[in-house]
Amino acid sequence: METKELKISVPQGYTIDKENSTFECIKFKKIEQKKWRDNKEVVVLGYYISNISNIIQIKDGSGCNNANEDFNRNIFATKKQAKSALAMAQISQIMANDVRFGGIITDEGWVNNYWKYVIYRNKNGIDIGTVLNEYKFLAFHTKEQRNLFLQENGDLVKDYLMID
Repeated sequence: METKELKISVPQGYTIDKENSTFECIKFKKIEQKKWRDNKEVVVLGYYISNISNIIQIKDGSGCNNANEDFNRNIFATKKQAKSALAMAQISQIMANDVRFGGIITDEGWVNNYWKYVIYRNKNGIDIGTVLNEYKFLAFHTKEQRNLFLQENGDLVKDYLMID
């Protein structure tokens, strides 16, 4: 008895609809994309920032059982990401409260056509440059403010940009 085989290629983003398919007619259904709020059964592991600014690891066996809970949305997948968020908070306070750095550029400032002096990550290093309207968190009104900030806060900049 001779047999023949037919392989089916499932289109990307779809799966075989086994409930509605037959041997003669294979039907596909779209794979439903999950959002954060849909992950009710996910055990969340990672790192969070404590109320005294320590980075705490959630280890195997002590993970949060429901990613959908409000109290589990502050958990980062990696320690580097948690460290970056902590550095971002510190940098925002420095930029807002130390007049030498000119204050945080406002939303209005981002739509005005004047140059901002920025610090950013380029591959695995810190780089500096200028932008008109492209948002960068580490943005300053003058070149001198940017350079002084980098000189005094290079460790925080590295943490924020996740550079080892």
